[in-house]
Amino acid sequence: MKLPQGKSRLDMVKSGLVGGLPKRGRFIVSIDRLQEDPDNERKIFLNMEDMIESVRRHGIIEPITVTQDGEHYRILTGHRRYRAAKAVGLSEVEVIVRDADDQTTRRFKSLISNIQRENIGAIELAETLRSLLDSGSVATQRELARQVGKSEQWMSSMLRVLELPARLQEELRNAPGIGYEMAQRIATVDDSKVQEELVSAARAGETTRDIRSRIEKHRNQGGSEPRKPRATSVVQFTHRQGSCIATIKGKREPQGREAMLTALRHLEQQVREDDSLR
Repeated sequence: MKLPQGKSRLDMVKSGLVGGLPKRGRFIVSIDRLQEDPDNERKIFLNMEDMIESVRRHGIIEPITVTQDGEHYRILTGHRRYRAAKAVGLSEVEVIVRDADDQTTRRFKSLISNIQRENIGAIELAETLRSLLDSGSVATQRELARQVGKSEQWMSSMLRVLELPARLQEELRNAPGIGYEMAQRIATVDDSKVQEELVSAARAGETTRDIRSRIEKHRNQGGSEPRKPRATSVVQFTHRQGSCIATIKGKREPQGREAMLTALRHLEQQVREDDSLR
């Protein structure tokens, strides 16, 4: 890294540790100054061993991109590098400080980057797409598809992944080798037992081509045809608490909110009355 004229590396380190935070440029800062973005699409970090070993041997080759956030820096890109740096005990890291975008622009930039590299799992991607629609950041699936550079059909298929049973969604969430197309194809099957078989096969290492063949065989034997997009869209909320995952799903319609709240109250009562959970 080329240092600014009249500045030593120590000066750069200190600039990130004391006084006002630099708002733009390339610096070395205390790792304690960095904070992960709570809106980052990636929620689960799998297969970190190689990244950690690389950082242990060579340090962070490509600086983490950040933006100023109060007395800290919020990470824009490089969450895996940041976690690896913490894992090996680095006290300082090199960062590129950029001006902050508004929240919607930042989320779209991060999302597009991850889609292009297929860098987050299918479930995390689908949840992020759904949250952008639910938040009103975009009005329609067509507009969302245009924003991320995908077709409307691709968008519909991706969102349909959230219609899989909650247990299968969690299996996909924790299966790093299952790509977007594979998850989309599994979601087109309207048979939960076959979906389960397909997820198991995918987790065992079968390719997208293998999964396509399994689906074709199922349909040739009298199985269901691919599901068509529903006229009424579906909204789903998922919350993880330790080893427990709670999911509520319903139609996006005028009475949908009250129906979901009523369903939640009934589920809460069932949990309270289940003696096997004591």
